[in-house]
Amino acid sequence: MAVGSISVIVLALFGGLFGFAVGGPVGLLVLGGIGLVCGIVYAWAITAAKVYRIDAGGLFAFVVDFTWSLPNPLVGALFLALNVLFGNELDREFNGRNCVGLRNGVFPGFATTIGPVVARTKFNDPHEAIHVLQARLFGPLYLPLVLVNYVLATVLPYWLLYHDRARHPIKGIASYFRRGVYPHVWNEEWAYRVAG
Repeated sequence: MAVGSISVIVLALFGGLFGFAVGGPVGLLVLGGIGLVCGIVYAWAITAAKVYRIDAGGLFAFVVDFTWSLPNPLVGALFLALNVLFGNELDREFNGRNCVGLRNGVFPGFATTIGPVVARTKFNDPHEAIHVLQARLFGPLYLPLVLVNYVLATVLPYWLLYHDRARHPIKGIASYFRRGVYPHVWNEEWAYRVAG
């Protein structure tokens, strides 16, 4: 229960401080309110599903999430709140993995991980766990690094130099992104190499 309360307070404060920095008192109220709502949803999820293990690893993951890696659970909490709002359900069997699991992926056939929140499909938990680890390792740099790499891989397709065209042909816009850009950004290449 304490981790839930801490997450609400930290997410509301961080949202409010960021809001004040970018929009003054109005930003404080708006982003502080969003942080509070997302913090409440995140607290409910981590408490209901017993997300963080009750051991040194779970405590370490929680401390990292709410210090060094704070932007990741903040964006992850917003992602979680939107998923719950649109009917995605908390996967309580995903408990004890130091991240929040949702039953369904956002895109058919794909899991999506934002910070410590995984909207998943079956059989890909090890791959998504790598993304959670990446967010904890790179902290506030993680989301900007991923975003910049997606943009670079889209407009400057460096991956064409080593892409396996025979096994994964690019035949149009959809396959350009699905078979080209997506699997070749740094965080995906890392996760596929380690966990398939």
